[in-house]
Amino acid sequence: METDQEIVVKIITKKLGEKYHKKKAIVKEVIDKYTAVVRMIDSGDKLKLDQTHLETVIPAPGKKVLVLNGGYRGNEATLEGINEKTFSATILIETGPLQGRRVESVAYEDISKRA
Repeated sequence: METDQEIVVKIITKKLGEKYHKKKAIVKEVIDKYTAVVRMIDSGDKLKLDQTHLETVIPAPGKKVLVLNGGYRGNEATLEGINEKTFSATILIETGPLQGRRVESVAYEDISKRA
């Protein structure tokens, strides 16, 4: 993974103890389809975790996100709004050939806050 495409994730497993549970980290490297090396934002600790132990972080509207899945994967976007009832967001694509396109109903797990 390129360093300019780092994202913020939250650790959701309790197996690592309270020190890491619900804490945020930056993805530093993706090992394979299911594993990532993350650096904890607060402590700087590095951990190797399965994707099931992580969840994406949805920032405040107006902030940058990286699209993780679908046809816009790898593109940066601006979060325009969220729909809590459908667990989805509206984003404005900022990079790539479809720059300027507004995309609605993007699942939370398909985007994450930029580091």
